[in-house]
Amino acid sequence: MTTLNYCSLPSCNYDSDILLDSTYYAAMSVNYSTIDTLIIGQGLAGSILAWQLMKSGQKTMVISDDASPSASRVAAGLFNPVTGKRLVLQTHAETIIPAAQALYRELETHFNQRFFHKKSMLRVIMDAKEHKSFEKRSKDPDYAQYLGEICNPLVSLNKSNEVFEQHNTGYLDTNRLLDCLRGYFIAQGSYRAALFNHNDLVITDEIISWSGIKTQRIIFCEGFMGKDNPWFNWLPFQPTKGEILSLKTDAEMPDRIINGGKWMLPVHDGSYKTGATYDHDLSTITPSESGKRELIDGMQKLLSSPIEFELQDHQAGVRPNTLDKQPFIGLHPEQPEIGIFNGFGSKGSMLIPYYSAAFARHLIDNSPIPAEADICRIQHG
Repeated sequence: MTTLNYCSLPSCNYDSDILLDSTYYAAMSVNYSTIDTLIIGQGLAGSILAWQLMKSGQKTMVISDDASPSASRVAAGLFNPVTGKRLVLQTHAETIIPAAQALYRELETHFNQRFFHKKSMLRVIMDAKEHKSFEKRSKDPDYAQYLGEICNPLVSLNKSNEVFEQHNTGYLDTNRLLDCLRGYFIAQGSYRAALFNHNDLVITDEIISWSGIKTQRIIFCEGFMGKDNPWFNWLPFQPTKGEILSLKTDAEMPDRIINGGKWMLPVHDGSYKTGATYDHDLSTITPSESGKRELIDGMQKLLSSPIEFELQDHQAGVRPNTLDKQPFIGLHPEQPEIGIFNGFGSKGSMLIPYYSAAFARHLIDNSPIPAEADICRIQHG
C-alpha cells in the first residue's frame, strides 16, 4: 500500500482561502483505481478516522456534502472528563485522555496550528446532592487529577453556590481542525464534495462502488443522520438538538470555563460561547428564540450580576447520542464490508482520537474493538 509523504504537504493556513480552493490542489490529486476505505462524512469522526487510516498507508476517500448540517461545526468542542450531577469520570479516562492529547499534538505539529486549548473549569455545585457527589469523588484516588478543592467564587460569579475547580479540561477548535484536515484530504486527492445517496451504492461479491469510486469497504460517519442509514437503522440512536450562542462582552470575566447547568467558554479570539440546550424534538433543527432565551438566562444566572454583551452568532446542531451513551463502532453483522463510526454525542473531542485509532487497527489487522463501543453489543434485527 502507498505510504503518504507528509513532508511534501503545505502547512494549514487557517486565514487563507487557499484551503477551500480545490483547484489549487488539482495537480496534486491522486487517482486510485481501487481504494481501501470510503468514508461518508467529514465531521470530527470521519475526519479523524480518515487521518488515522491514511497515516497507516490506507488509500482512503472522504465524501462530504458541505451543505448538510454538521454537529461538529456547531459544537464548542468542550473537553471534560467528569460530567453530570453525579460527577462521573469518563470510562477508560486514563487511556482516552492521553490518546486525545497525543493526537492533537501530532496534528498541531503537522499543520503548524493550535487546535486544543487547555483551560481549567470552575464547576458550580448546584444542590446538596451534587455536593455529596463531590465529597465522595474527592476521596477517590481515580479522581485526584481531575477534581480540585472547593474555592472562593470569583467576584464575577454568583456567590449563592459553592465552586470547585476541575482539571484536565479545555476545548478543541473543531472548525479550525476540520478546515485543515479538509485541505489535507483535497491535497491527497482523497476528498469529494458530494451528496451521498445510499441507493447509489453498488455492492457485489468482489467490490463496492459509488459514483465511479471502487472500494474494499465503506464506513459511515453520518452523525445523527445515521439513524436513517438503511444498514444501521436498527441501532438505538437518541439524537438531541443543542443550541449555543457566541458573544462579545467588555465585562471582566475569568479566563476559565464556567460550568453550572449552563456553561460559558472563553475562546482564543476574545469572544465567548455559552451553551447548551438539550431537546429531543427534532421537528426543527434550526436555532429558536426559546433556546436563545434559555441560554441567556442560564448564562446570567452563573454571574454575580447581569452583563451586557453583543450577540455574534446563534447556532443549532444535533448530537448523535445513543441510548446507552456509548459509541457505535463496527462492521455490519451480515455485510462486513460496510461499517459505522458514530454515536459520540457531546464528547466527540475527547473520545474520537482513542476510538478512531482502535477502529483503524481493527480495519487493518482485525484487532478487537473496545467492547463497550462494539455494535456487537446490540442485537441485530
